[in-house]
Amino acid sequence: PPPPPPLAPAAVSAATESAPAAARAETSASRPTAARATATPSAGLDLPAGGAPPADGQTLSKMSTQRSIPVHPATRAIHFGGLGIGLAAGAAAAAVRRAVSGEQEAHPLLMNEANVERLAATLCRLRGAALKVGQMLSFNDADVLPPAVRTLMERVRNGADWMPAWQLEETLRRELGDRWREHVESFDEEPVAAASIGQVHRATLVDGRRVAIKVQYPGVSDSIVSDLWSMRQLVTYTGVVPPGLYLDRVLEVAREELLEECDYEREAANTTRFKKLLSPYTELAVPAVVPQLSSKHVLTTEWMAGLPIDKAAAEGAIEPAERDRIGERLLWLTLSELFKFRFMQTDPNWSNFLYEPRTRQLSMIDFGACREYDAPFAASYLRLVRACADGEAQREAILHHSRELGFLTGEEGRTMLDAHTRAAVLVGRPFADGEQPYDFGKQTISKRVTGDVQTMLRERLTPPRKVTPHAPRLSDDTRPPTHRARPVRAGDLLASPEAQRLLPCL
Repeated sequence: PPPPPPLAPAAVSAATESAPAAARAETSASRPTAARATATPSAGLDLPAGGAPPADGQTLSKMSTQRSIPVHPATRAIHFGGLGIGLAAGAAAAAVRRAVSGEQEAHPLLMNEANVERLAATLCRLRGAALKVGQMLSFNDADVLPPAVRTLMERVRNGADWMPAWQLEETLRRELGDRWREHVESFDEEPVAAASIGQVHRATLVDGRRVAIKVQYPGVSDSIVSDLWSMRQLVTYTGVVPPGLYLDRVLEVAREELLEECDYEREAANTTRFKKLLSPYTELAVPAVVPQLSSKHVLTTEWMAGLPIDKAAAEGAIEPAERDRIGERLLWLTLSELFKFRFMQTDPNWSNFLYEPRTRQLSMIDFGACREYDAPFAASYLRLVRACADGEAQREAILHHSRELGFLTGEEGRTMLDAHTRAAVLVGRPFADGEQPYDFGKQTISKRVTGDVQTMLRERLTPPRKVTPHAPRLSDDTRPPTHRARPVRAGDLLASPEAQRLLPCL
Protein backbone atom coordinates (compact mmCIF):
# COMPACT_ATOMS: atom_id res chain seq x y z
CA PRO A 1 0.00 0.00 0.00
CA PRO A 2 1.14 3.59 -0.57
CA PRO A 3 2.75 5.38 2.36
CA PRO A 4 0.67 7.75 4.45
CA PRO A 5 0.76 11.41 3.46
CA PRO A 6 3.50 13.40 5.16
CA LEU A 7 2.28 14.57 8.53
CA ALA A 8 -1.30 14.21 7.30
CA PRO A 9 -3.16 17.50 7.85
CA ALA A 10 -6.04 17.48 10.24
CA ALA A 11 -7.76 19.86 12.60
CA VAL A 12 -5.85 20.11 15.83
CA SER A 13 -7.67 17.93 18.30
CA ALA A 14 -8.75 19.04 21.72
CA ALA A 15 -6.33 16.52 23.14
CA THR A 16 -3.47 18.16 21.28
CA GLU A 17 -4.54 21.64 22.32
CA SER A 18 -4.66 20.58 25.95
CA ALA A 19 -1.50 18.53 25.79
CA PRO A 20 0.72 19.24 28.76
CA ALA A 21 3.80 21.03 27.82
CA ALA A 22 7.45 21.18 27.21
CA ALA A 23 10.71 20.59 28.89
CA ARG A 24 14.00 19.32 27.70
CA ALA A 25 14.65 15.87 29.13
CA GLU A 26 18.09 14.59 28.25
CA THR A 27 18.66 11.84 30.77
CA SER A 28 16.80 9.58 33.12
CA ALA A 29 17.30 8.53 36.72
CA SER A 30 15.19 8.82 39.81
CA ARG A 31 15.68 11.77 42.13
CA PRO A 32 14.08 12.76 45.42
CA THR A 33 11.09 15.05 45.23
CA ALA A 34 12.30 18.62 45.09
CA ALA A 35 11.37 21.35 47.51
CA ARG A 36 8.52 23.55 46.36
CA ALA A 37 7.98 27.25 46.81
CA THR A 38 4.46 28.68 46.91
CA ALA A 39 3.48 32.18 45.88
CA THR A 40 0.48 34.45 45.83
CA PRO A 41 -1.67 34.68 42.67
CA SER A 42 -0.96 37.29 40.04
CA ALA A 43 -3.23 38.40 37.20
CA GLY A 44 -2.44 39.38 33.66
CA LEU A 45 -0.52 36.35 32.37
CA ASP A 46 -1.31 35.41 28.78
CA LEU A 47 -1.11 31.67 29.34
CA PRO A 48 -1.52 28.86 26.81
CA ALA A 49 -4.17 26.25 27.37
CA GLY A 50 -3.01 23.09 29.08
CA GLY A 51 -3.95 20.34 31.47
CA ALA A 52 -2.36 18.37 34.26
CA PRO A 53 0.02 15.83 32.73
CA PRO A 54 0.51 12.31 33.99
CA ALA A 55 3.78 11.22 35.54
CA ASP A 56 6.35 11.37 32.80
CA GLY A 57 9.64 10.04 34.08
CA GLN A 58 11.61 13.16 33.15
CA THR A 59 14.27 13.24 35.84
CA LEU A 60 17.84 14.37 36.31
CA SER A 61 20.78 12.13 35.49
CA LYS A 62 22.24 10.30 38.47
CA MET A 63 25.68 11.44 37.24
CA SER A 64 24.78 15.09 37.83
CA THR A 65 25.62 16.82 41.11
CA GLN A 66 24.79 20.19 42.64
CA ARG A 67 27.72 22.61 42.36
CA SER A 68 27.93 26.32 41.70
CA ILE A 69 29.16 27.27 38.26
CA PRO A 70 32.29 29.43 37.95
CA VAL A 71 31.02 32.65 36.39
CA HIS A 72 33.97 34.92 35.55
CA PRO A 73 36.14 34.01 32.51
CA ALA A 74 39.30 34.38 34.59
CA THR A 75 37.98 31.95 37.19
CA ARG A 76 37.07 29.48 34.48
CA ALA A 77 40.56 29.81 32.96
CA ILE A 78 42.04 28.91 36.35
CA HIS A 79 39.95 25.72 36.35
CA PHE A 80 41.28 24.83 32.89
CA GLY A 81 44.83 25.49 34.07
CA GLY A 82 44.33 23.29 37.09
CA LEU A 83 42.97 20.58 34.83
CA GLY A 84 46.11 20.71 32.68
CA ILE A 85 48.31 20.31 35.75
CA GLY A 86 46.15 17.45 36.97
CA LEU A 87 46.35 15.67 33.62
CA ALA A 88 50.14 15.96 33.58
CA ALA A 89 50.36 14.55 37.10
CA GLY A 90 47.95 11.76 36.21
CA ALA A 91 49.99 10.84 33.14
CA ALA A 92 53.19 10.76 35.21
CA ALA A 93 51.57 8.49 37.79
CA ALA A 94 50.30 6.18 35.05
CA ALA A 95 53.79 6.02 33.52
CA VAL A 96 55.27 4.98 36.85
CA ARG A 97 52.61 2.29 37.31
CA ARG A 98 53.25 0.91 33.84
CA ALA A 99 57.01 0.88 34.42
CA VAL A 100 56.64 -0.96 37.74
CA SER A 101 54.07 -3.47 36.53
CA GLY A 102 55.53 -3.98 33.07
CA GLU A 103 52.03 -3.95 31.59
CA GLN A 104 51.32 -2.41 28.21
CA GLU A 105 48.01 -0.58 27.91
CA ALA A 106 46.32 0.41 24.65
CA HIS A 107 45.30 3.94 25.61
CA PRO A 108 47.76 6.88 25.74
CA LEU A 109 49.24 7.85 29.08
CA LEU A 110 47.28 11.10 29.16
CA MET A 111 43.98 9.28 28.69
CA ASN A 112 44.22 6.87 31.60
CA GLU A 113 41.11 6.15 33.64
CA ALA A 114 41.84 8.75 36.31
CA ASN A 115 42.45 11.47 33.73
CA VAL A 116 39.27 10.63 31.84
CA GLU A 117 37.36 11.19 35.06
CA ARG A 118 39.26 14.45 35.69
CA LEU A 119 38.30 15.71 32.26
CA ALA A 120 34.67 14.69 32.62
CA ALA A 121 34.31 16.20 36.09
CA THR A 122 35.82 19.52 34.97
CA LEU A 123 33.72 19.79 31.81
CA CYS A 124 30.54 18.98 33.75
CA ARG A 125 31.50 21.54 36.41
CA LEU A 126 32.28 24.35 33.96
CA ARG A 127 29.44 23.57 31.54
CA GLY A 128 29.05 26.14 28.77
CA ALA A 129 31.35 26.02 25.75
CA ALA A 130 33.61 23.39 27.31
CA LEU A 131 30.78 20.92 27.77
CA LYS A 132 29.22 21.84 24.42
CA VAL A 133 32.34 20.81 22.48
CA GLY A 134 32.46 17.50 24.33
CA GLN A 135 28.81 16.84 23.56
CA MET A 136 29.25 17.76 19.88
CA LEU A 137 32.06 15.24 19.54
CA SER A 138 30.08 12.57 21.41
CA PHE A 139 27.13 12.85 19.03
CA ASN A 140 28.89 13.42 15.72
CA ASP A 141 32.32 11.81 15.75
CA ALA A 142 32.37 9.22 18.53
CA ASP A 143 33.14 6.30 16.21
CA VAL A 144 36.50 7.75 15.15
CA LEU A 145 37.69 8.63 18.67
CA PRO A 146 39.82 6.36 20.88
CA PRO A 147 37.87 4.15 23.34
CA ALA A 148 38.99 6.17 26.38
CA VAL A 149 37.79 9.37 24.73
CA ARG A 150 34.45 7.77 23.81
CA THR A 151 34.01 6.93 27.50
CA LEU A 152 34.70 10.57 28.33
CA MET A 153 32.25 11.80 25.69
CA GLU A 154 29.52 9.50 26.98
CA ARG A 155 30.06 10.84 30.48
CA VAL A 156 29.77 14.50 29.47
CA ARG A 157 26.83 13.80 27.15
CA ASN A 158 24.75 12.29 29.92
CA GLY A 159 25.07 14.84 32.63
CA ALA A 160 26.08 18.31 33.69
CA ASP A 161 26.22 19.64 37.23
CA TRP A 162 23.40 21.90 38.34
CA MET A 163 23.26 25.22 40.18
CA PRO A 164 22.62 25.37 43.93
CA ALA A 165 19.47 27.16 45.10
CA TRP A 166 21.19 30.47 45.91
CA GLN A 167 22.71 30.78 42.43
CA LEU A 168 19.46 29.73 40.77
CA GLU A 169 17.44 32.30 42.73
CA GLU A 170 19.98 35.01 42.00
CA THR A 171 19.75 34.26 38.27
CA LEU A 172 15.94 34.21 38.21
CA ARG A 173 15.70 37.51 40.08
CA ARG A 174 18.15 39.16 37.73
CA GLU A 175 16.26 37.94 34.64
CA LEU A 176 12.60 38.07 35.73
CA GLY A 177 12.61 40.55 38.59
CA ASP A 178 12.38 40.21 42.36
CA ARG A 179 8.67 39.33 42.26
CA TRP A 180 8.89 36.47 39.74
CA ARG A 181 7.54 33.97 42.29
CA GLU A 182 4.21 35.81 42.34
CA HIS A 183 3.49 34.22 38.96
CA VAL A 184 3.91 30.63 40.15
CA GLU A 185 2.01 28.44 42.57
CA SER A 186 4.92 26.03 42.99
CA PHE A 187 8.46 25.68 41.71
CA ASP A 188 10.69 22.59 41.94
CA GLU A 189 14.11 23.70 43.16
CA GLU A 190 15.80 20.59 41.77
CA PRO A 191 15.95 20.50 37.96
CA VAL A 192 14.67 17.67 35.78
CA ALA A 193 17.51 18.22 33.30
CA ALA A 194 20.93 19.88 33.25
CA ALA A 195 22.65 20.46 29.92
CA SER A 196 25.58 22.43 28.53
CA ILE A 197 24.13 25.93 28.90
CA GLY A 198 21.11 25.62 31.17
CA GLN A 199 18.90 23.55 33.44
CA VAL A 200 15.15 22.90 33.38
CA HIS A 201 12.73 23.11 36.32
CA ARG A 202 9.11 22.07 36.73
CA ALA A 203 6.72 24.75 37.92
CA THR A 204 2.98 25.29 38.26
CA LEU A 205 1.47 28.67 37.41
CA VAL A 206 -1.07 30.36 39.65
CA ASP A 207 -3.96 29.12 37.49
CA GLY A 208 -2.80 25.49 37.77
CA ARG A 209 -1.07 25.04 34.44
CA ARG A 210 2.28 23.28 34.51
CA VAL A 211 5.31 24.74 32.77
CA ALA A 212 9.00 24.14 32.22
CA ILE A 213 11.36 26.96 33.17
CA LYS A 214 14.76 26.72 31.51
CA VAL A 215 17.41 28.82 33.26
CA GLN A 216 20.74 29.61 31.61
CA TYR A 217 23.87 29.20 33.71
CA PRO A 218 25.31 32.60 34.67
CA GLY A 219 28.43 33.66 32.82
CA VAL A 220 28.09 31.09 30.03
CA SER A 221 27.44 33.58 27.24
CA ASP A 222 30.27 35.86 28.42
CA SER A 223 32.82 33.04 28.54
CA ILE A 224 32.31 31.44 25.12
CA VAL A 225 35.46 32.81 23.47
CA SER A 226 37.77 32.21 26.43
CA ASP A 227 36.35 28.72 27.05
CA LEU A 228 36.85 27.69 23.43
CA TRP A 229 40.44 28.96 23.49
CA SER A 230 41.07 26.91 26.62
CA MET A 231 39.42 23.86 25.04
CA ARG A 232 41.61 24.19 21.96
CA GLN A 233 44.74 24.27 24.11
CA LEU A 234 43.51 21.30 26.10
CA VAL A 235 42.58 19.16 23.09
CA THR A 236 45.85 19.99 21.33
CA TYR A 237 47.79 19.10 24.49
CA THR A 238 46.07 15.75 24.94
CA GLY A 239 46.04 14.87 21.23
CA VAL A 240 42.68 13.12 21.53
CA VAL A 241 41.15 14.48 18.31
CA PRO A 242 42.37 13.23 14.89
CA PRO A 243 43.49 16.03 12.50
CA GLY A 244 40.79 15.06 9.99
CA LEU A 245 38.08 16.20 12.39
CA TYR A 246 39.20 19.78 11.71
CA LEU A 247 39.20 20.93 15.33
CA ASP A 248 39.23 24.60 14.36
CA ARG A 249 36.01 24.14 12.38
CA VAL A 250 34.42 22.21 15.27
CA LEU A 251 35.29 25.08 17.61
CA GLU A 252 34.02 27.70 15.17
CA VAL A 253 30.71 25.85 14.76
CA ALA A 254 30.52 25.49 18.55
CA ARG A 255 31.05 29.25 18.94
CA GLU A 256 28.31 30.12 16.45
CA GLU A 257 25.86 27.58 17.87
CA LEU A 258 26.54 28.69 21.44
CA LEU A 259 25.96 32.34 20.59
CA GLU A 260 22.61 31.36 19.08
CA GLU A 261 21.62 28.88 21.79
CA CYS A 262 22.48 31.33 24.58
CA ASP A 263 19.85 33.67 23.16
CA TYR A 264 16.63 32.30 24.65
CA GLU A 265 14.62 35.01 22.90
CA ARG A 266 15.75 33.46 19.64
CA GLU A 267 14.82 29.99 20.91
CA ALA A 268 11.38 31.28 21.89
CA ALA A 269 10.91 32.57 18.33
CA ASN A 270 12.06 29.21 16.92
CA THR A 271 9.62 27.37 19.17
CA THR A 272 6.73 29.58 18.12
CA ARG A 273 7.67 29.16 14.46
CA PHE A 274 7.74 25.36 14.72
CA LYS A 275 4.45 25.35 16.58
CA LYS A 276 2.88 27.30 13.72
CA LEU A 277 4.46 25.08 11.04
CA LEU A 278 3.19 21.90 12.70
CA SER A 279 -0.16 23.25 13.91
CA PRO A 280 -2.20 21.56 11.12
CA TYR A 281 -0.93 18.14 12.15
CA THR A 282 -1.89 15.97 15.09
CA GLU A 283 1.11 13.62 14.97
CA LEU A 284 3.50 16.05 16.66
CA ALA A 285 2.86 18.54 19.45
CA VAL A 286 5.07 21.58 20.04
CA PRO A 287 4.96 23.64 23.25
CA ALA A 288 3.72 27.21 23.47
CA VAL A 289 5.96 29.89 24.97
CA VAL A 290 4.94 31.84 28.07
CA PRO A 291 6.49 35.23 27.21
CA GLN A 292 5.73 36.89 30.55
CA LEU A 293 8.12 34.47 32.28
CA SER A 294 10.78 34.49 29.59
CA SER A 295 13.82 36.65 28.88
CA LYS A 296 17.12 36.45 27.04
CA HIS A 297 18.41 33.90 29.56
CA VAL A 298 15.20 32.31 30.91
CA LEU A 299 12.64 30.47 28.77
CA THR A 300 9.27 29.29 30.07
CA THR A 301 7.11 26.96 27.98
CA GLU A 302 4.23 24.59 28.45
CA TRP A 303 5.18 21.32 30.08
CA MET A 304 5.02 18.41 27.64
CA ALA A 305 4.31 15.10 29.31
CA GLY A 306 6.10 11.98 28.18
CA LEU A 307 9.23 9.90 28.32
CA PRO A 308 12.25 10.74 26.20
CA ILE A 309 11.78 8.53 23.17
CA ASP A 310 15.05 6.65 23.70
CA LYS A 311 14.08 5.87 27.29
CA ALA A 312 10.56 4.83 26.26
CA ALA A 313 11.97 2.42 23.67
CA ALA A 314 14.55 0.99 26.07
CA GLU A 315 11.89 0.36 28.72
CA GLY A 316 9.53 -1.35 26.27
CA ALA A 317 6.89 1.36 26.64
CA ILE A 318 6.16 1.41 22.89
CA GLU A 319 4.33 -1.44 21.16
CA PRO A 320 5.77 -2.78 17.85
CA ALA A 321 3.03 -1.29 15.67
CA GLU A 322 3.41 2.02 17.47
CA ARG A 323 7.17 1.94 16.91
CA ASP A 324 6.49 1.62 13.19
CA ARG A 325 4.14 4.59 13.25
CA ILE A 326 6.58 6.77 15.21
CA GLY A 327 9.52 5.86 12.99
CA GLU A 328 7.52 6.70 9.88
CA ARG A 329 6.36 10.01 11.34
CA LEU A 330 9.92 11.00 12.25
CA LEU A 331 11.11 10.17 8.75
CA TRP A 332 8.31 12.30 7.31
CA LEU A 333 9.19 15.09 9.73
CA THR A 334 12.79 15.06 8.51
CA LEU A 335 11.71 15.28 4.87
CA SER A 336 9.29 18.07 5.74
CA GLU A 337 11.94 20.04 7.63
CA LEU A 338 14.48 19.73 4.83
CA PHE A 339 12.38 20.10 1.71
CA LYS A 340 9.12 21.79 2.70
CA PHE A 341 9.80 24.04 5.68
CA ARG A 342 13.54 24.32 4.89
CA PHE A 343 13.85 24.94 8.61
CA MET A 344 15.25 22.16 10.80
CA GLN A 345 15.70 21.46 14.46
CA THR A 346 19.32 20.29 14.26
CA ASP A 347 20.06 19.00 17.76
CA PRO A 348 20.96 15.29 17.35
CA ASN A 349 19.69 14.37 20.83
CA TRP A 350 16.77 11.93 20.60
CA SER A 351 15.58 13.06 24.02
CA ASN A 352 14.17 16.13 22.27
CA PHE A 353 11.28 13.85 21.30
CA LEU A 354 8.91 12.81 24.08
CA TYR A 355 6.38 9.97 23.94
CA GLU A 356 3.37 9.72 26.23
CA PRO A 357 2.32 6.02 26.20
CA ARG A 358 -1.20 6.57 27.55
CA THR A 359 -2.23 9.13 24.94
CA ARG A 360 0.29 8.04 22.26
CA GLN A 361 1.24 11.68 21.86
CA LEU A 362 4.64 12.44 20.31
CA SER A 363 6.07 15.83 21.27
CA MET A 364 9.02 17.80 19.94
CA ILE A 365 10.93 20.07 22.31
CA ASP A 366 14.06 22.24 22.60
CA PHE A 367 14.49 24.54 19.62
CA GLY A 368 17.71 26.29 20.60
CA ALA A 369 19.57 24.67 17.69
CA CYS A 370 17.67 25.36 14.46
CA ARG A 371 18.93 26.11 10.98
CA GLU A 372 17.33 27.52 7.86
CA TYR A 373 18.19 26.27 4.35
CA ASP A 374 17.70 28.10 1.09
CA ALA A 375 15.95 26.47 -1.88
CA PRO A 376 19.11 25.85 -3.97
CA PHE A 377 20.79 24.02 -1.09
CA ALA A 378 17.70 21.90 -0.41
CA ALA A 379 17.41 20.99 -4.09
CA SER A 380 21.09 20.03 -4.38
CA TYR A 381 20.93 18.05 -1.15
CA LEU A 382 17.93 16.09 -2.40
CA ARG A 383 19.68 15.33 -5.69
CA LEU A 384 22.67 14.04 -3.72
CA VAL A 385 20.43 11.80 -1.58
CA ARG A 386 18.80 10.38 -4.70
CA ALA A 387 22.16 9.78 -6.38
CA CYS A 388 23.40 7.99 -3.24
CA ALA A 389 20.23 5.87 -3.22
CA ASP A 390 20.89 4.80 -6.83
CA GLY A 391 24.27 3.38 -5.83
CA GLU A 392 27.67 3.07 -7.51
CA ALA A 393 26.11 3.56 -10.95
CA GLN A 394 25.67 7.21 -9.98
CA ARG A 395 29.28 7.70 -8.87
CA GLU A 396 29.81 10.76 -11.07
CA ALA A 397 26.53 12.31 -9.93
CA ILE A 398 27.47 11.69 -6.28
CA LEU A 399 30.84 13.38 -6.77
CA HIS A 400 29.32 16.24 -8.78
CA HIS A 401 26.67 17.06 -6.17
CA SER A 402 29.22 16.63 -3.37
CA ARG A 403 31.44 19.24 -5.02
CA GLU A 404 28.40 21.44 -5.66
CA LEU A 405 27.55 21.36 -1.96
CA GLY A 406 31.15 21.92 -0.84
CA PHE A 407 31.75 18.45 0.62
CA LEU A 408 34.62 18.00 -1.87
CA THR A 409 36.98 20.52 -3.45
CA GLY A 410 37.61 18.74 -6.76
CA GLU A 411 41.30 18.28 -5.90
CA GLU A 412 40.97 15.03 -3.94
CA GLY A 413 42.86 11.90 -4.94
CA ARG A 414 41.37 8.58 -6.03
CA THR A 415 41.62 7.05 -2.55
CA MET A 416 39.53 9.82 -1.02
CA LEU A 417 36.96 9.79 -3.84
CA ASP A 418 36.52 6.02 -3.61
CA ALA A 419 36.02 6.18 0.17
CA HIS A 420 33.61 9.11 -0.16
CA THR A 421 31.54 7.30 -2.80
CA ARG A 422 31.36 4.02 -0.87
CA ALA A 423 30.27 5.81 2.30
CA ALA A 424 27.71 7.90 0.39
CA VAL A 425 26.16 4.82 -1.23
CA LEU A 426 25.81 3.11 2.15
CA VAL A 427 24.20 6.19 3.71
CA GLY A 428 21.76 6.40 0.78
CA ARG A 429 20.84 2.73 0.86
CA PRO A 430 17.70 3.16 3.03
CA PHE A 431 16.19 5.23 0.19
CA ALA A 432 17.13 2.86 -2.63
CA ASP A 433 14.34 1.56 -4.85
CA GLY A 434 13.78 -2.18 -4.75
CA GLU A 435 11.34 -4.93 -3.94
CA GLN A 436 12.78 -5.56 -0.49
CA PRO A 437 11.94 -3.08 2.30
CA TYR A 438 14.85 -1.67 4.25
CA ASP A 439 15.24 -3.01 7.78
CA PHE A 440 16.40 -0.06 9.90
CA GLY A 441 16.53 -2.23 13.01
CA LYS A 442 19.18 -4.64 11.72
CA GLN A 443 21.51 -2.39 9.73
CA THR A 444 24.55 -0.58 11.10
CA ILE A 445 25.81 1.85 8.49
CA SER A 446 28.35 3.71 10.59
CA LYS A 447 30.13 0.50 11.62
CA ARG A 448 30.35 -0.55 7.99
CA VAL A 449 31.87 2.74 6.88
CA THR A 450 34.40 3.00 9.71
CA GLY A 451 37.33 2.17 7.43
CA ASP A 452 36.21 4.72 4.84
CA VAL A 453 35.71 7.33 7.55
CA GLN A 454 39.29 6.82 8.71
CA THR A 455 40.45 7.26 5.11
CA MET A 456 38.41 10.45 4.74
CA LEU A 457 39.83 11.83 7.97
CA ARG A 458 43.32 11.39 6.52
CA GLU A 459 42.59 12.46 2.95
CA ARG A 460 39.89 15.11 2.91
CA LEU A 461 40.95 18.59 1.89
CA THR A 462 38.06 20.62 3.23
CA PRO A 463 36.34 20.67 6.62
CA PRO A 464 32.71 19.51 6.88
CA ARG A 465 30.11 21.97 5.66
CA LYS A 466 28.71 24.10 8.48
CA VAL A 467 25.26 24.09 6.87
CA THR A 468 25.01 20.32 6.50
CA PRO A 469 21.78 19.15 8.14
CA HIS A 470 22.48 17.53 11.50
CA ALA A 471 19.97 14.85 10.55
CA PRO A 472 20.59 11.60 12.44
CA ARG A 473 17.02 10.77 11.42
CA LEU A 474 18.38 9.99 7.91
CA SER A 475 20.99 7.50 9.11
CA ASP A 476 20.23 3.97 10.21
CA ASP A 477 22.91 3.65 12.87
CA THR A 478 21.58 6.77 14.56
CA ARG A 479 18.05 5.71 13.70
CA PRO A 480 15.17 6.57 15.99
CA PRO A 481 15.71 4.54 19.14
CA THR A 482 12.26 3.04 18.60
CA HIS A 483 14.12 0.19 16.82
CA ARG A 484 11.61 -0.55 14.09
CA ALA A 485 9.72 -3.81 14.47
CA ARG A 486 9.48 -4.36 10.70
CA PRO A 487 11.30 -3.15 7.56
CA VAL A 488 10.03 -0.07 5.74
CA ARG A 489 10.12 1.02 2.11
CA ALA A 490 11.95 4.27 2.79
CA GLY A 491 12.58 4.66 -0.93
CA ASP A 492 8.83 4.60 -1.54
CA LEU A 493 8.43 7.42 0.96
CA LEU A 494 10.92 9.58 -0.91
CA ALA A 495 9.47 8.76 -4.36
CA SER A 496 5.76 8.88 -3.51
CA PRO A 497 3.43 11.58 -4.91
CA GLU A 498 2.96 12.87 -1.36
CA ALA A 499 6.72 13.33 -1.01
CA GLN A 500 6.88 15.14 -4.33
CA ARG A 501 4.47 17.70 -2.96
CA LEU A 502 7.00 18.31 -0.19
CA LEU A 503 9.60 19.41 -2.71
CA PRO A 504 8.65 22.83 -4.07
CA CYS A 505 12.35 23.66 -4.28
CA LEU A 506 12.82 21.48 -7.37
